Amino acid sequence: MGLHGDAAFRFLVPDAPQYRRTDGDRVPALAPSRIGVLNQLRTTPGIARPSLVSSWSGSIDRLLLAFPSYGVHTPELAAGYRSVIGALRPGTGFVVVHHESDRETVEGWFTEAGHSAQYVPMPDYVDFTDWAEDGYLALTDQGEAGTYLLEPWSFLRSGDSLIADAVEEFGPVRATQAPLVFQGGNCLIGDDFWLLGTDYFLDTLELVQSGELPISVPPGRTAVEFVRELFRRHVDSDRELVLVGTKRPLGLKAYYATTEGAEFYLDIPGGGVGDVQPIFHIDMFVTLAGPVDGRFRVLVGSPALADATLGTRSPYGLQNAYDEIAADFAARGFDVVRNPLVHRPHISQQLTFAALQSFAGTPDGAELREVVSEFTKAGATPDTTINVRSWHHITWNNCLVENSADEGRHVYLPTFGHGEHTDLAAIDDEMERLWSGMGFTVHRLADFNAFASRQGVVHCIKKYLERGA
Repeated sequence: MGLHGDAAFRFLVPDAPQYRRTDGDRVPALAPSRIGVLNQLRTTPGIARPSLVSSWSGSIDRLLLAFPSYGVHTPELAAGYRSVIGALRPGTGFVVVHHESDRETVEGWFTEAGHSAQYVPMPDYVDFTDWAEDGYLALTDQGEAGTYLLEPWSFLRSGDSLIADAVEEFGPVRATQAPLVFQGGNCLIGDDFWLLGTDYFLDTLELVQSGELPISVPPGRTAVEFVRELFRRHVDSDRELVLVGTKRPLGLKAYYATTEGAEFYLDIPGGGVGDVQPIFHIDMFVTLAGPVDGRFRVLVGSPALADATLGTRSPYGLQNAYDEIAADFAARGFDVVRNPLVHRPHISQQLTFAALQSFAGTPDGAELREVVSEFTKAGATPDTTINVRSWHHITWNNCLVENSADEGRHVYLPTFGHGEHTDLAAIDDEMERLWSGMGFTVHRLADFNAFASRQGVVHCIKKYLERGA
């Protein structure tokens, strides 16, 4: 869902972290010959009644984690991983994908926390990311034992498409595939419903209509009807599919020329923004909490609430989009709770207007010509300093929820009020009060700013494989 060309973005944000959650987010077309080869190589177990593993209900009994070497050896990321391991109750089961050379280190984390795990080694030369949530959906076949990891038609981020097969090789989890477009982080699973971010439904529809997916819409059926049926057949046979997004494209531009007094800013607000979703994955701004007095409670993020707490301003926060989505939930009968969500800028570099003009004159910099024109009209001279300001989301919605009659009600919350972000401690406290007021025991996790700058948080680094009744 990127809003900018990669070359221009890298020129403007040279310190952008690697392994962002949005990397490889577009689904490519596959040539018919490649589709045929793929279908011959891939066998799909028959799943009679697919049922997704819940995002909120029951104890967290087993989950999948992925720890690549870059995370194991980055102190901020390793601290986040270890805080999750340490917070989860004794007896929790873990399936852990890791690079072979890091086995001793990773195993030591679980031993120290009093846990055991099933380890899935990957060769050191295979790249993968720590975003274990996204490359598949976890589901069961109703009435049958065992968990499946259902992969989408294509998933381009690093080597994450290899994880499901590696897990299948080393344990009882089985891998399968569907001719659909989805990512785990853009799905949340309730009681009699499941949520899918509208962006990926539209992507699937577009690829079906263009012939780029091996799907033929039956005569007398609309493509929209048939895509819904495909999700019901492959993903969840009983829950109602509810799409989450705005009714029209968000209209956010890739780059803005902004002047504030004597300062010139080149704003890049679209990091992590979708086409009709204010964030490209709904698990970044929607949280399922469970039924309350006959209605299902959902938390929906609000940049305006964060601004009110912090005394800040989020000019590109897309508040109207969050409000529209919250109103749609309310109209469907959900109990909607709003919570703070931060859209935070970062000065990635300062460059002269002459340097910006020069790059904008190249083919890679064509996207920047409009902002160059606007800066010129605002009085920029060759020596004028241009502050490049990129924006990312900091969200407490992206948490782990455990709502269990046997184990109690728990929420595992990331924290952000650390270091240069100490102002966010006020929202850490506010979110603890919010969840405690809803009857949950709050477990504060480590500093997750290093994750948020890569467009993900704690819900993104795990996959629920089994949950208690």
